[in-house]
Amino acid sequence: MLTPKTKKQLNSRHLLVTGQSRKNTKKANMGKRIVNALMVGAGEYTTGSVFTAAGAAPDKPAGVIAITFTDLKRRGKINDIMLADAVGTRMPAVRDTMRRKIAEKYKCMESVNAIKTFPNDDVAFDAEAYKAAISKCFPGDVVTIFTPDDTHFDIAKACMEAKLHVLVAKPAVKTLDNHLKLIQVAKENNVLCCVEYHKRFDPLYTDARDRGDSLGPFSFFNATMTQPKAQLDTFKNWAGKSSDISYYLNSHHIDICSWIAGKSSRPTKVTAFAATGAANKYLNVSDRKIEDTITLSTEWENKEDGSKGIGIYTASWIAPKSDSHTQQNFHYCGQNGEIRVNQARRGYEMAMDDEQRPFANLNPLYMKYTPGKDGYFSGQNGYGYKSIERFVEVCQQINDGEITKEDVENMGDLATIESTARVTAILEAGRLSLDNANRGVELVYDDNVPFESEPTALRLLYSCNTT
Repeated sequence: MLTPKTKKQLNSRHLLVTGQSRKNTKKANMGKRIVNALMVGAGEYTTGSVFTAAGAAPDKPAGVIAITFTDLKRRGKINDIMLADAVGTRMPAVRDTMRRKIAEKYKCMESVNAIKTFPNDDVAFDAEAYKAAISKCFPGDVVTIFTPDDTHFDIAKACMEAKLHVLVAKPAVKTLDNHLKLIQVAKENNVLCCVEYHKRFDPLYTDARDRGDSLGPFSFFNATMTQPKAQLDTFKNWAGKSSDISYYLNSHHIDICSWIAGKSSRPTKVTAFAATGAANKYLNVSDRKIEDTITLSTEWENKEDGSKGIGIYTASWIAPKSDSHTQQNFHYCGQNGEIRVNQARRGYEMAMDDEQRPFANLNPLYMKYTPGKDGYFSGQNGYGYKSIERFVEVCQQINDGEITKEDVENMGDLATIESTARVTAILEAGRLSLDNANRGVELVYDDNVPFESEPTALRLLYSCNTT
């Protein structure tokens, strides 16, 4: 039987906020307005809602954003939560999904049932439903944007013009021009805009970044990310139309490569290659070409001595079902050392009498959905969770006047819109190369600004060998 002291300790455990009890948290928040949160996009990453036979991916069965926000609300870090999507008629199913996967699975997570959704349930389609939700927000509130890539710009711009802090899914946008425009909008409205590159919060990737300086000038980076064909069912409405597998997956490791190399190296040229055939056959579509696998070959330049580096980024969504939803690894090599990481295999395996998935390599370091023995959500240490929590924390600190946007930039853990234009530039250059017979694409920099600055334009070269 639990003693009164033990009960008090157990209750305190589930009210912890960076070492504070709820009582202390309330005291710390006296006189401060806790941020509200708006989620734009009601799909897999936000709510775990996927209306296909395969359902949500096994690495995020209950989504990431809604469950994290609901837990942050339980912990006193978020006030009200809203959700906006373009399709109102599917909102009842979305709310039911969140109820089953969050409210009914964990203790004290019933607030997910109170999330206000936009548009109304009888609206078949309203691409601007997010605007009604924005009107319910207050300056300084936080917004996550997890919608098709080609919609990010308009939504992020509208949110920032309403003085809201924005966390947008990768890729932030599809073109360098739009990325540079968002930098300006964020500056004009003095709000924080970040890209949700959650791999920065993976402890192994973080350690690799911290060791980067000891490896010497950047020399070589090779990364691969593959997902099973069933992922195409989830993205069939936009695959090959408004985006591609490189924007979707290569974006992760381009950011990691840039993050480890630091601003003492910069990308200068991109050439892209693609494999085709399997995706079109799998989806049985002929109205568009869907690349199966895309490889971006990127040349980098080091500030110290002008030496060159090479970045090779490969992404695919035609892999077979396997022990890990995403097969992923990278090899970073500096002129004085190297680091290798296999994120798909952490040495944690599980086998079950389950015909659908008898064997799996588990990664609770990303998101831990198994409740604790006491019934509470216990995934606060996952890097998927921490990426969202960290953004909310710094936005609250900015609102309270404790830190500035420049402080966030200097901390370096969050991927700010100001520091990630080179990632978007590489992705767009890859698309331009593919659309122009694999011609090289140069990243153009302003000669009148420091070497560390972001690219300002792209230039299509005559051939992949043109310098």
